[in-house]
Amino acid sequence: MSQENVEVMSRMYEAWLRGDPALFDALDPEIELHPDPEAHWVGVNRTYRGHEGMREYMGAVYEAFEDYRPEVEKFLDVEDKVVTLAVEHGRGRGSTAEVQSNRTAHVWTLRNGKAVRLDLYMNRKQALEAVGLRE
Repeated sequence: MSQENVEVMSRMYEAWLRGDPALFDALDPEIELHPDPEAHWVGVNRTYRGHEGMREYMGAVYEAFEDYRPEVEKFLDVEDKVVTLAVEHGRGRGSTAEVQSNRTAHVWTLRNGKAVRLDLYMNRKQALEAVGLRE
C-alpha cells in the first residue's frame, strides 16, 4: 500500500506545480494541516482543516512569497505515511532578493488513498525522527 501512497502524493505535487486544482483529489475533505511551530512567519501557527483550510494556508504562503515552489528531492514511504523531502524556493513579496532555499520535510498521513494529515517540518531531522527514521 505504501508505494501506492507515494504515487498518490507524487501526482499531487505534479498537479500543485502545474497549478492544477486536481491536487485536491489526493486530499481527504477533512484533512488537517499542522505547520511547524518553529515557522516564524505570521498567520501560520494554527491547525488548518479541510480543503478550505489547505487553500487558506497555501494562500498565506503565496501572499508572503513570490515565485514560491517546492522542489521534491525524494519520497520516503513509511507505513501509512509519505515523507516528502523538499527544497522550498521563493522570494519575499516585494523584495528582489532571493529567499534562502529551505530543505524541509512534509509528513503526509494517508488512509484509503487520500491524505488525511500533513505535518510540516522546517527541520528534516525532526521529521524523520517523528516517523522513526534517521538521516
